[in-house]
Amino acid sequence: MFLYKKNSYLALRYTLLTVFLVLFWSVQTTFAAEVFLAPTTGSYNIGQTFTVVVKFSPDSTTGVDTVKVSLKFDPELFSVVSLSKNKSVLSQWTSEPTFSNLTGEITFAGKSSSPLVLQSNLLNITFKAISVGSTRVDVTTASIFSVDGNELDVYGVSGDGVYNITLLNGVVTDVPSVPLVSSKLFNNPEIWYQTTEGIFTWELPFGVDMVAIELATSSNNHPEEYEAAVYDPPITKFNITKEIIYNGISYLNIKYKNQIGWGTVLNRKIQIDTIPPEEFSIQVKDSNQKTDFPALNFSTIDTTSGIDYYDVIVANKEPVKITPNEAQFGYQLSELEDGSYTVIVVAHDKAGNRRESIITIPVTAGWIEPITTAPKMLISDFFTVFNVLFILLFLFVILQFTHLRHIRTQNHLREEKLRRETFEIQDQMEKIFSALRDEIYDQIKIITKRKRLAKNEREAVDGLNQALEVSETLLGKEINDVKSILK
Repeated sequence: MFLYKKNSYLALRYTLLTVFLVLFWSVQTTFAAEVFLAPTTGSYNIGQTFTVVVKFSPDSTTGVDTVKVSLKFDPELFSVVSLSKNKSVLSQWTSEPTFSNLTGEITFAGKSSSPLVLQSNLLNITFKAISVGSTRVDVTTASIFSVDGNELDVYGVSGDGVYNITLLNGVVTDVPSVPLVSSKLFNNPEIWYQTTEGIFTWELPFGVDMVAIELATSSNNHPEEYEAAVYDPPITKFNITKEIIYNGISYLNIKYKNQIGWGTVLNRKIQIDTIPPEEFSIQVKDSNQKTDFPALNFSTIDTTSGIDYYDVIVANKEPVKITPNEAQFGYQLSELEDGSYTVIVVAHDKAGNRRESIITIPVTAGWIEPITTAPKMLISDFFTVFNVLFILLFLFVILQFTHLRHIRTQNHLREEKLRRETFEIQDQMEKIFSALRDEIYDQIKIITKRKRLAKNEREAVDGLNQALEVSETLLGKEINDVKSILK
């Protein structure tokens, strides 16, 4: 009896333990979640950058708001370019995202402002492929904390990403060539510019894994010799700002590097001039004779880009463009009536900067603007090429019209004459047929008075009658047709 009770007691204990373990496992499964990478696979070329997103997928609607993750990668094949929080569901970072390209580790921890119940992005990792091979990025540890601070188990961590690094179009066999750059603003290295803001862009050739860039005053500079000028991974644009460029001639030195070594340097000239020409005055040289106009002498310098030209404006008239060589001989005023005039001379340098000087000068040359009268019209002035051609064309049209009118008149006269002749023919034909008919009828009467006519005589008489009727009908029809045409 005692043994039976003891066995029953043990059985009850095992049953309760089993139920507890099932409930415990159910609770843990309810709270289970998953941390994984996307994409999980990929193939990339050496020098290429690509982004892997660390994602979180809860398998329960129970509140989870804190995630702590550690990842491991092969620093021989990959290097981390950057870590981005863009579009991350974590708003409070209890441990800022950090990475080491020496040990191949990435760690971060953060908290969401609300419970995580949907699949979400945690962190964006940008890698750069640096060597050929196949490697993994593993989620080594991942801890999930509920809203109340309890750490939950993580199961099914599918964070193992497998990535292949290959060479595109074979193997690099030579150092990079001279970079080809472009700029919408600084598009011509031989032109002076007065702006200090611009962007240079370029496309990286295959295999380039570093770029060295430096803005210097020497065209013999080698930017790779300065650590701060080397960009790894390589960039594809460079901003020119007023903080790094100065007046005068500068050189944007750019050089590419691939697996073999550094290539040929590009020394792109940039000419900047933001300072206007130096101040100057206008000198007036009076003439020895009162009837002559005064002359103007002016000159200035621009130490950076040089003087391009001068504009001389007298009494608000149109500017007169003077080259620096022409300005050495002065500018002679002319065709100004007596009085005081404001003269403005504007000096332009080769970058478009300007400096002006103003002076008021008296003019006493006694010049009077001639009164312009309308010139008399001569007969010879009328016979221009255009007028002669117009007259010839007009005469040709008149002659054609007269000729057509004459032809029409002649045709009308011919029609009238033909109409009269037709009527006369009709009249004569009627008279002739009438006389012929009367004569034939008289002969028929004479013949028919005989008491007996032979058969052939009767047939002849009938034939004559029919012939007369048919002929008269046909001729009448033809005459009527001619009349209808002539109407």
